Amino acid sequence: MKLELDEGALAGAVDMHAFQSLEEAMKAATRAEQRLREAIDLLPQGIVFLDAEGRYILWNQQYAEIYAVSADLLAPGVRFADTLRVGVQRGDYPEAVGREEEWLQERLARMAAPASRHEQRLANGRRILIEERQTSDGGTIGLRVDITELRESEEASRLLFERNPVPMLVYDLDSGRIRSANPAAAEYFGYPLTELQGCAAHTLFTECEWPRAEHMLSLDFSEQSQAWQMRKANGEITEAVISTRLSQLEGYAATIISVFDITARRRIEQRMAYMARHDELTGLANRTHCREHLRHLLENATGEETVTLALIDLDHFKAVNDTYGHHLGDALLTDAARRMRELVPASSLLCRIGGDEFALIFSRSSRTQAEIVSRSIITALSQPFLVQGNVLHIGATVGFATSPYDSSDPETLLRYADLALYAAKAEKRGTCRSFESGMDAAAQEKTRLEIDFRKALQNKELRIHYQPLVNLESGAIEGYEALLRWHHPVRGDISPDVFIPLAEEMGLIEAVGRYVLQTACRQATDWPEHIKLAVNVSPLQFRNGNLISTVIGALSAANLPAERLELEITEAVLMEKGPRPAAIIRNLRAFGIGISLDDFGTGYSSLSYLLNYPFTKIKIDKSFILKLQHEDRSRAVIRAVIGLGKSLGLTVTAEGIEDPSVRDYLRDEGCMQGQGFLFGRPAAAEELSAQA
Repeated sequence: MKLELDEGALAGAVDMHAFQSLEEAMKAATRAEQRLREAIDLLPQGIVFLDAEGRYILWNQQYAEIYAVSADLLAPGVRFADTLRVGVQRGDYPEAVGREEEWLQERLARMAAPASRHEQRLANGRRILIEERQTSDGGTIGLRVDITELRESEEASRLLFERNPVPMLVYDLDSGRIRSANPAAAEYFGYPLTELQGCAAHTLFTECEWPRAEHMLSLDFSEQSQAWQMRKANGEITEAVISTRLSQLEGYAATIISVFDITARRRIEQRMAYMARHDELTGLANRTHCREHLRHLLENATGEETVTLALIDLDHFKAVNDTYGHHLGDALLTDAARRMRELVPASSLLCRIGGDEFALIFSRSSRTQAEIVSRSIITALSQPFLVQGNVLHIGATVGFATSPYDSSDPETLLRYADLALYAAKAEKRGTCRSFESGMDAAAQEKTRLEIDFRKALQNKELRIHYQPLVNLESGAIEGYEALLRWHHPVRGDISPDVFIPLAEEMGLIEAVGRYVLQTACRQATDWPEHIKLAVNVSPLQFRNGNLISTVIGALSAANLPAERLELEITEAVLMEKGPRPAAIIRNLRAFGIGISLDDFGTGYSSLSYLLNYPFTKIKIDKSFILKLQHEDRSRAVIRAVIGLGKSLGLTVTAEGIEDPSVRDYLRDEGCMQGQGFLFGRPAAAEELSAQA
C-alpha cells in the first residue's frame, strides 16, 4: 500500500509539472504574438496571416486601413472566403458586379495557389496590388500595397501620348512593327488607327530609305537635322523630320518616334537651334551653352565683379538608373532639374553638362550667396522623389570656384570647381565645398592611389581575412565571412570603404571579386567540413553577367562543395528591374549555394524580396544591433526580422555584436547566428583557430 501511495504522489507531481510547463509555453506564445503584432504594425504594406483553413489569424493596421470599407468583417477566426462573400453582396468589389459567384471562385483559386500576384479595385476607387504566398503549414501570408497613384500616373502618360498633336509611334525593336500609335499619327499617315498599330515599320518609309532608317531606329537618339522620305497610306511620298529615343516599355525594347512634317521647316530649324544649346531632357542649358556663357561673363567682368561656377553632382543616381532603367532615370532627372530651377536666381544660369552632373553659373552674386543657393539645392534634392510609383532617394554634392579669387580663365575655373566637387564627395556626400589650393595636389594623390591599387591587384598583394559566424545558442563557430584587406607599403592599412569604391570606379571590381572567390574557396578547404564560407558580392558583378561562371569556376578549382559557400548580396542587386538578378540567384541556389540578404532593414527593404527570392539567410544590419539597447524602434525591427525569418524558414544573423548582454538578448529573441568583435576580429586564414 505504501508503494501505491508513493506512485500516486509521483504521478501528481508529474501532472503539476506538465501543467506549469504548458502555462509557461502559453504565456511565451502570447508574448511572441504581441511582439509580432507590434512589429508588423510598423510595416508600410498591409499584411495578413491566414491559417490552413483560410481563417484570419493576424493583420496589421495598414491592412485594416486599406480595407476600411470592410473593417466590420475582420475578426480572428473568421473565414477569408466568408468576408469576401459578404463584401461581394454589399458591392465592396466593383469588379464582381454581374458575375459575383464567378469572381468569388476566381479569387479563392488565386489564394489556393502556392503564390499569386494580381490587382484589385475597391468600391472607394482605390487600386490594390495583392501578393500571396502559402506557408509551409498550409497557411497564407498576404501583402497589400496601394497602387492607386501609380495607375493614375500611367493613365495620365497614356493620355499625354494619345492626345499629343505631334504624330507619335512606338516601334518594337524585336518584331520590327509598330506597337502603338496616337490619333495624330493615324491622321498623318492616312491609316485607320487599328491598322497602323501592328503594321510593319518599313511600310512607312520608302524602300531606299528603310535600311538607313532601321539603323537610326536602333540608336538612343536620332539626328533631327535629317529629312526622311515617308510613305503615306495612299502612296504619297512626303518628307519629314523625325526624332527617336530608345525606351523600355512593358518589358520590351522600343523606340519612341515623333514625326515633324517638313512644311514646318522654320519651326523645326528654330527648335534645332535651341536644342543645340539646351538639354533635350530637362530643357536646361547644355555643356556648350555653359562654356560659352562662362567665357562671355569672364571676358566682360569688370573690377571686382565676381563670377562663381558651381558643379552639382547627383548622389546615388547611377544606382537608381541602373536598377530601374533609363526611362525612370530620365523622369528622375527631369524632376530634380525642376526642383533646382525653382531655387536659382534670375541672373544665374542652370545647365545640365552630363548624365547626372549640373552646373550653375552665378553672376552679380557674392560667394556667400552662391553657397547659400548651393546648400538650398542640396536640401531640396535630399527629399524623397516619387517617380512612377517608386519612392527614390538621391541627394547632391556641390563644389565651386570663384573668379577672380581662384582663376579668371574659364577652363581653369571649371577644373577647379570639379576638384572642389571631388573633394566634397570624398569627404562626405551631401555637402558643399569651395576650391582650395591643396585640392590640386589631392587629385594627383588619388591618381597615384589608383596606380598602386592596380599594381597590388596584379601582384596579388591584397589579403583576405575571416570573421567568425557563431551559433548564439551553442557558441560554436558555424562559418567565416571573407573580408578583403589592403596593406599599402607606405600608407599602411587602407579601409575597404576607400579601395572598394575605387575598384568599382576603375572597372576592376569583377577582377577583385574573382580573386576573393578563388582565394577564399581554396583556403576554406582546410577548414572542418561543417564550416561554411561567406563571400560578399558587388551589384556590379551581377550586372556584368559572369558571376555564375566565376563562382562555379572557383568552387571547381578548389574542389569545395557548393553547399559550403554562401554569397551575401545587398538590396542594390534586387532593385534592378528585369529577369537577370532573379535568374542568377535561382541558378546559384540550384547548385546548392546559399544566398544571404545583407544589411536587411536599411534602404528600401521590402517584404516582397523575401517572398520572391530563394534566400537562405537574412543578416540584420549592425546599425540596429548597436542601437538596440537605447532605441525601441531598433528592437522592434529586430523582432520583426527574426519573426519573419522563422516563419519563412530562414537563418537570421545579427551583425556587429560587441557586448555579451546584446548577445544574450538576441539569443533570447530567437536569433540563430551572430557576428561581431565579441566573437573575434577578422584574421588571416593561418591565424584562425584550428578547430571550430
